[in-house]
Amino acid sequence: MLVGGLALAIGLAIYDLTLRELDLSQTATQSHYAIYAADTGVECALYWENRCALGNCPVGTAFASSTQSAFPVSGVSCNGQDVAAVGTPPATYAAPPIGWSGWVVETGASSATTTFTLSFAPSQTYCTKVQVIKQGSPVQTTIISRGYNTCLSGGQLRLERVLYVTF
Repeated sequence: MLVGGLALAIGLAIYDLTLRELDLSQTATQSHYAIYAADTGVECALYWENRCALGNCPVGTAFASSTQSAFPVSGVSCNGQDVAAVGTPPATYAAPPIGWSGWVVETGASSATTTFTLSFAPSQTYCTKVQVIKQGSPVQTTIISRGYNTCLSGGQLRLERVLYVTF
């Protein structure tokens, strides 16, 4: 009976350890999805920033600045989505988090922030919220990309990973 009890205790400990390792592995996988979504958002913003800097945009920049009132309202495409016109996640997702919309521009005396959302649906449920902040003189640009492993705003297993790029 003593040997049976000891074997049972060892078996339960191994089972518990296995479950914890599987949970940790799943979290790591979901974390990768979130960081890759954030990276995609940064790459999209950098692509359009550089493309327009080279003169390939009719108004000179894809993102608003405190000194420029004209910027594209459509035609800025990433992952097959026109993020300037319709960057909101599809309606099949839960209500988007506060501040998520297509192309939101907030301007101040010496700064401007352009915010857009990029989703990776329907085959995947990842998404990212990107902010491009232009401020100061000379203009300093900061890109903040928040990647999520799921677009469901109330999900218990939702992870957020953030990347900052300043130039």
